[in-house]
Amino acid sequence: MALAAAAAVLVACSGGGNAGSAAAGARPPVTLELPGAGPIPTSQLTNAASQMCAVVAQSHTDPGGVLDPFYSGPHNDLHLLAAVAHAKHPAEAQNLLDVMLTYESAIAAKPPPPGTGQDADALLRAVDTTLTVLGVPPPHC
Repeated sequence: MALAAAAAVLVACSGGGNAGSAAAGARPPVTLELPGAGPIPTSQLTNAASQMCAVVAQSHTDPGGVLDPFYSGPHNDLHLLAAVAHAKHPAEAQNLLDVMLTYESAIAAKPPPPGTGQDADALLRAVDTTLTVLGVPPPHC
């Protein structure tokens, strides 16, 4: 898993990746292709989005305590999502990475700034948008 995540980050930064998207009305893909890492189960990426729901809620109520839940939960798979999206949806992939960096900076601050909850909201929106352009319905929080 760590190797796949590292490969995903490398691909996201170097311009690789291959993502498919479902046509309107079509079933969402079961896997999404990431060259060099093989097929990525869509459920792995939607699970990360679902984990973000709890992270977002905690970011509003206890932003100082969200560092571990974020990094031990959805963090690596969000990088994987960006890597998968990069080939066909580079703007969405880059936005996801940019918003994630803003959020990571906020939760690393001691104490996190007052806008940390809003940064978490923005990250969840970027995750949802990225899943959507890949033809994957985002989970609802």
